[in-house]
Formats: sequence, structure tokens, C-alpha cells
Amino acid sequence: MIYEDVYDPVEVISLFRHGKIQPLRFRWNERVYKVSKINGGWVSDEGINRIYHFSVLSEGPDCFELTFDSRNMAWELTRVCMEG
Repeated sequence: MIYEDVYDPVEVISLFRHGKIQPLRFRWNERVYKVSKINGGWVSDEGINRIYHFSVLSEGPDCFELTFDSRNMAWELTRVCMEG
């Protein structure tokens, strides 16, 4: 597997319900990826800023790490894990 740190801003369609965030789809490099599975999630704090991390699968073997920055309400694709 090949890991690559990306740190690209992405557009994400997500569900905010019962105090939880669930990413559903994201757009990266002019392509839309449907989230087929959330492998896990965790939270990190950067000062007063809270960052929500999600490890997700799309259709195919590649894994993506999406982050949501609660301070500026922005999503970022931080890491890609490609089979290869």
C-alpha cells in the first residue's frame, strides 16, 4: 500500500445528526467519491480548534482520511492510501 499526505481542501456532503458527523460523498480532483464505509473516526485538538478525522473507503480498494475543522467549517483530504 502506498500512503500519500495530500492536505487538499475538498467539498463534502455530510450528515450532521445527534451530535455526530457522517461524511457521505466528497469531490477530489474533479471526481466524486461515494463513501461506502467509515473505518473509524477520532478527534484531535489544536489549541481551541477541534478537528474531526474520518478514515473512509470509497468504491474500490483505496482508503482516504478526511478531516473536518470545526473552527472554519472546512473539509480537507489529508491522506490517501492507495493499493499498488
